[in-house]
Amino acid sequence: MEEKLLSLLPYAFTYLPLESLEPLARRLSALIYPFLTYRRKIAMANLDLAFGKRLSKKEKDAILKRNLFYFTRNVLELGKVMFLPPSAWLSRWEIKGEEHLKAAYLKGKGVIIVSAHMGNFPLMISLFALKGYRIAVVAKVPQKGVGGRAIKLFEQKFGIRFIYARENRKAALTCAKLLKKGNIIFVQLDQNAAFHKAMIDFFGYPVPVPRSPAVLAQKTGAAIVPVFAFCKPGLGHKVICEPEVKIKPTANKEKDIHHILTILTQIIEKYARLYPEQWWWWHRRFKEHISY
Repeated sequence: MEEKLLSLLPYAFTYLPLESLEPLARRLSALIYPFLTYRRKIAMANLDLAFGKRLSKKEKDAILKRNLFYFTRNVLELGKVMFLPPSAWLSRWEIKGEEHLKAAYLKGKGVIIVSAHMGNFPLMISLFALKGYRIAVVAKVPQKGVGGRAIKLFEQKFGIRFIYARENRKAALTCAKLLKKGNIIFVQLDQNAAFHKAMIDFFGYPVPVPRSPAVLAQKTGAAIVPVFAFCKPGLGHKVICEPEVKIKPTANKEKDIHHILTILTQIIEKYARLYPEQWWWWHRRFKEHISY
């Protein structure tokens, strides 16, 4: 069944016009939204904690509907792009601050891109790969089934390597080797860390954050550059590359790690506040503070 489904995807996306993706995503997300009872409860609780009474229930509901629309659009667009030449979609992307990423990359000591679940981040990674950056992604990607096959196709099309995040020690060693060769490692810092975590304030509440970007930077000398993707109307996209995060090292490495992670989390929070309809509220990010 899985093989049959995968074999039908090229036909479905080949004949689906690019301009139809946005209205289709709007219809699909409107149909799906009422059935996401449990996930809506999680997302609404997160919004209540983050914004309190500064936003009305109606405004929070509108944020979640818009968020689901963007997610649906991104999935459809990613599927369509797999069967398009780059020239058909690259012009839809605007990049601000690429000079920060480029300067860090040209040092040759590796770059850790720290990002979050915003916008069409898989397509943003593809954009950087097509621009000539050597990039690998640390993620909890499926390794088998339709999902695993889709990841393999993605790797082959764009020349991106995936590092399985759950293999903690092996993943860390692979990342360190790639960074020492001048590669980019892409990491998302906005979901709960199961291991090797630090508790960092996010919207005023301590949440578990992966220590790996700060530890890897300390051990390899790699630069840390925060980069985020945002959706715009008409299948448009904007990428913002923040300046490299630098701190003066001290004798207290643990304090330095906490300092770096605090800065990075504050940057993610800044964009989640600026674009609340773009950040992934459906995750149990505040599970230490909310009984979902």
